[in-house]
This record gives sequence, structure tokens and C-alpha cells, in this order.
Amino acid sequence: MKNTNSLNLIICTILFTAFLSCNNDDDAPSSTIDQISDIAEFYGNLEGDIVVIHSQGGSGLELDDAETSNQIVAELGIQSAMYVMVHQVQTKTPMLFTDSDITFEQAKEYNLQSVSNIKRVVDFFNNQQGKTVYLLGISYGCLIVQELIATYGVDVADGYLILGNRLDMDDAAWQALSEGNFPYYTYDNDGNYTIEVENDPEFDIIEERNMGRLLAGLAFNRYTDRLSNVSSLSKVTYVYGDRDEVAGPLSAQEIQFLNDKGANVILSEGSGHDDAIGEGAGLLKEVFGIE
Repeated sequence: MKNTNSLNLIICTILFTAFLSCNNDDDAPSSTIDQISDIAEFYGNLEGDIVVIHSQGGSGLELDDAETSNQIVAELGIQSAMYVMVHQVQTKTPMLFTDSDITFEQAKEYNLQSVSNIKRVVDFFNNQQGKTVYLLGISYGCLIVQELIATYGVDVADGYLILGNRLDMDDAAWQALSEGNFPYYTYDNDGNYTIEVENDPEFDIIEERNMGRLLAGLAFNRYTDRLSNVSSLSKVTYVYGDRDEVAGPLSAQEIQFLNDKGANVILSEGSGHDDAIGEGAGLLKEVFGIE
């Protein structure tokens, strides 16, 4: 009986140790991308050491689908990197924006949730050994990336490529957006612009008005002020078109601010919104050092 009791004690000890080990494994944070798959989708080389996190343009109700994302990976030649699309509030929960008008204040809060989404994804990859994390912001996504830097600091990522927006959007433009209207920029032969407001009935629907308010909910910020305490923006490459009909061109003051902070500012001469974004996207491999 004594030997049997000793054997039982040994077995119980082994089982109890195994039980604790299982519990500890369950409690430990997962290192797999499943941990953030509720707000992100993944393409390219899922084992790649370089991670490109994309804050997409819009604002719109749908995240780029797999076909579009795989096409981007192929066209940019970044198959060796992991390419991550991050949900914004309106792409994750579009029903919030289709039934009734949101307020300008609600738009600001939703934008902060979108910034939190991308911060969560950035943090996840920063905590993975050997990962180099870059952020790509396009159009509306630029504003989210700028807000991320203003809130958490430029060192949250290893580099940034910002395409097709502004640091300080014209007051007339963001105020029109805050009311659910869409401004557009028209240029004379000398490059001087005027701001008009879109009157096409096609845009006078709830979801379009709400997308405008989301844009305004970030664009009202003066990022030359918000980023003034950042000692260096040398990690940032900023590409803009001087005939951008959506956001307008960077002003002389914005360009000077970026230059003073050490950013790499690139003019896509004579380009509108989409052409400037296309030219900037073509620099992604070079800017992020992707082989």
C-alpha cells in the first residue's frame, strides 16, 4: 500500500503540474496574427520580417478586399514583406454610418477608435522579435497616421510613407466636410486654387455625408501644431501633388515645417490626387528598403 500511495502521489503531482502548465499557456498572450485578426487582414509573406501596415484612403465603408490587396502586393513588388490592412471603424461596423447622420463630435470619437485599431496592430508587431514595422497612409489614411504620430510619438514605427493629404487642411474645406459636403480644388494656369463645394445629388446621401464628417473629424486638426513637439520627422516621407483636387497642395508653411523637421518631402509635379498617390506608392520598396 505504501508503494501504491507513493505512485499515486507522483502521478497526481505530474497531472497537477501539467494542469498548471496548460493554464499558463492559455493565459499567455498569443504570438500569432490571430490575436489581431478581428481588426486586420494579412497578405504577402506572413513570415516576413518587414511589415507594411496600410491605413487606407476613403473614408469608405469597405476595407480593400483580398483581390485588391493581393494586386497591390504584386504591383508594388513587396511579396517578401507582410502587408497588413487595418480596419477603420466604418469598415468594421458600417451600419453605424448608413442609417442616420452622425455628428461632428461623434466623427471625432470614431476616428480615435480607428487610430486605436492601428496602434494595436503596430504594437503587436513591435512585440514580435525581429520585425521592422512601417506605416503606409493614403489620403484619409494619412490623417489617421498623422494622428497616431501626434498621439503616440514618431518612434511608434520604423518609418512612414504618407501620400495625398495635408498637415493643415484649409478651413473652408474641412468645415464643408463637417457639414457633410465635399469640397474640391480647382486650379488656374499659375497653380492658384479656389475651393468649390460639390453639389452633385449623388453625394447627398447619409453614408456619403457621414464619410465627409469622418474626414473633417481629423482634418480640422492643425498638425503643424500637433507635431510641433516632435523633435524629428526624419522617418517620414511625404508625397503630394500640386494639382490635388481632393486635399489641395501642401502650403509653403507646411513644406517648411516638414523640411525643418527633417522629413523627406516629394512633389509630384502637375499631379492630381490619384496620380500623386500612384507616384508615391511606387517609391514604397525604396523608402522601406524591401528587397
